Amino acid sequence: MTTYKEIFGKQIKQLSTDPTDAGAEGQVWYNTTSGTFKTVLNVGSWSSGGNLSTGRGRLGGAGTQTSGVVFGGFSAALSPVTTGVTEEYNGSAWTGGGALPQAKFGIASATSGSQTAALGWGGRFTPAPYPSPNTYYNTTEEYNGSSWTGGGNYPISGVGMAGTGTQTAALGFAQGTPNYGTVTASYNGSTWTAVNSMNTARSYIAGFGTQTAAIATGGNPQPSQSTTVESWDGTNWTTVNSYTTGRGQAGASGVQTSGLLFGGYNNTASVTATESYDGTNWSAQTSLATARRYLAGFGTSSSALAAGGFPSITATEEFNTSIYSPIAATWASGGALGTARDKAGGFGLQTAAAVVGGETPSITNATEEYDGSSWTAGGNYSAPLVGITAFGIQTAGVGFGGYVPSPGYTNATNEYNGSSWTTVNNYPQSSNSSGACGTLAAGLGFGGDDTSASPRNTTTTAEYDGTNWTGGGALGTGGYLLRGAGTQTAAAAVGGQGRGSLTEEYNGTSWTAGGAPLAPVTGGGTSQAGTQDAFIYISGGSASASTQKYDGTVFSTSTSLATGRNNGSGAGTATAGLYAGGREPAFSTATEEYTGEIQALDYKTLTSS
Repeated sequence: MTTYKEIFGKQIKQLSTDPTDAGAEGQVWYNTTSGTFKTVLNVGSWSSGGNLSTGRGRLGGAGTQTSGVVFGGFSAALSPVTTGVTEEYNGSAWTGGGALPQAKFGIASATSGSQTAALGWGGRFTPAPYPSPNTYYNTTEEYNGSSWTGGGNYPISGVGMAGTGTQTAALGFAQGTPNYGTVTASYNGSTWTAVNSMNTARSYIAGFGTQTAAIATGGNPQPSQSTTVESWDGTNWTTVNSYTTGRGQAGASGVQTSGLLFGGYNNTASVTATESYDGTNWSAQTSLATARRYLAGFGTSSSALAAGGFPSITATEEFNTSIYSPIAATWASGGALGTARDKAGGFGLQTAAAVVGGETPSITNATEEYDGSSWTAGGNYSAPLVGITAFGIQTAGVGFGGYVPSPGYTNATNEYNGSSWTTVNNYPQSSNSSGACGTLAAGLGFGGDDTSASPRNTTTTAEYDGTNWTGGGALGTGGYLLRGAGTQTAAAAVGGQGRGSLTEEYNGTSWTAGGAPLAPVTGGGTSQAGTQDAFIYISGGSASASTQKYDGTVFSTSTSLATGRNNGSGAGTATAGLYAGGREPAFSTATEEYTGEIQALDYKTLTSS
């Protein structure tokens, strides 16, 4: 221990505001404003990961946050309701793996296994509809990264059992339907051997650790969810300190001296509660974003994964400890448009944006400019049009295409200088509601609706150099009401009528498939809101408020709009976006500003004596 003599004469910094950079880690300072001593605290938090392809609960799982596998499960949305689907996680996205030989749910798993050496046992099969006759299993399956093979049978059949360890050194414990139990068994890679039983009979518990050093938590001893914890030393179970939130059907990760418990069911509802274990005591941690039970959980106490859950959850969440914690993205009200409109063109930045044209309900050629707080009138477009596609910045923008009932669709292109529009060379094809991105000197247009073409959902791509349009590589799938982000040589086209859950990425020559949006999307959305590998997208369709963000590989959910509306105009970046107008179903003047998620230092106030 540091002695008084050793610290005598050492000075502590006095600061009026807390530092915001990582250099503060390990430091102690005196905040003269609050009159307190402070330091940086290492804390844990959950963030969104890639969504499962098949939403389900009562599934098994094993591995790490960046190399995991889940298998089996139950979903009322499936037919039959029981599945044998296997999916593998790479830290950002799930892909299909080899299916279980028998569809099962309530399957136990050795959570410390790996993506290429997983172990599952027990479970049951229920055909649709639910409930219906059940078949319970004691079979064991081993996964090698591509397919499952049979292992030695578990001592009992049923669901609600838990497990720890690896494919060749596993521990199984507790018992579920049809009975609560205390059974404990050890697996050596080929056979199970019964060992000393648990002290308390229960089912649907969660566990973490190894074959010889494990923790069993909570569960469903009727009539209520338990907070009881037992510790396994390789020979016997011993009751240790309980945790706070009683629950069964939870997820867990870690080792005996450093574990994490999350989610579950408290006899009334699914919960988000997360608690950590240090080998002696339990401490509350940041809660899950999505309440869930019957989930798959695995990893470590500082790098965990929560996947799926009952009834048919697809969401994945990742837990990490850091001196930083995320501050959630937000939408905030901005100044209202002077004229309510939808299907207008939008371009620019959050603090220097413009919208042009649209339906009010009459069709307009009016332009409005935004300065970060209010809208003012700008120069009128060459003609009143709906569905103008625009890109660029407020003082150097481009608009093309659009339509009016008569004469119909146009290929006209206009440039904006911050005060007036000038007609320039035509876009190669008449179109409405195309996608676009880029700058006046290096822009890109793609897709759109053209009633004179067959099919009308076009695949046209054209590049603009500030003077002329030239043809580019065609979209793989045509569509309109699609949105774009990026540059002329690194663009993304997302959603759109006729395209559904589809993203394509452009490299300056050709389009290739990107990650799929979370649900089919047909309208709304932001333009120029980011780059090819970092943009936000408003789902659109049926006045949706849903916001998605893209990281270049997968989409994940973000904070929703305050007011859902379709076919609004977007501008800005992935972290400073703008969404204006649209329908809700009435024509709207609403403007909302998006601030992306940020990381902030976690501070701890110290007591002094």
